[in-house]
Amino acid sequence: MREIITHLNYVHVLVVTIAGFILSCLWLHGPLFGQPWRAEMKFTKESMEAAMRAQGLAKVFIQGFTLTLLSTFGLAALIAAHGSPNWKHGAALGLFIGLFGPGVRLLNGACWENKSVKLQAINLGHEVAVYALQGAMLGAWH
Repeated sequence: MREIITHLNYVHVLVVTIAGFILSCLWLHGPLFGQPWRAEMKFTKESMEAAMRAQGLAKVFIQGFTLTLLSTFGLAALIAAHGSPNWKHGAALGLFIGLFGPGVRLLNGACWENKSVKLQAINLGHEVAVYALQGAMLGAWH
């Protein structure tokens, strides 16, 4: 695994991280599912703004970007280890990992947290979409 990690193209990992971070922003905070996600989380515009002021917007973005970078790095290492001849294979691998990795873990946690089916669908869809997009990009470049 060490050899795979040392031979990753880290420029590709960074670009794919940015794409995943943008999709996440659009999915959870923007026009895709921002409004229903906030409603299901019981966030108001005012409570979101207050939380951002308290935590600091820059801190939240840095944390989110860093975690996206780490998950992208893991996906890139798995795709490099298993090979991906094209974007379709990369997307399928990303979709599989997103669904059966963080996706299923999110659903498991949601059972105990009494989250709505709608919120679970938004969160699961987010993980699967980001991993599939990133897998496609990494597969195309591999």
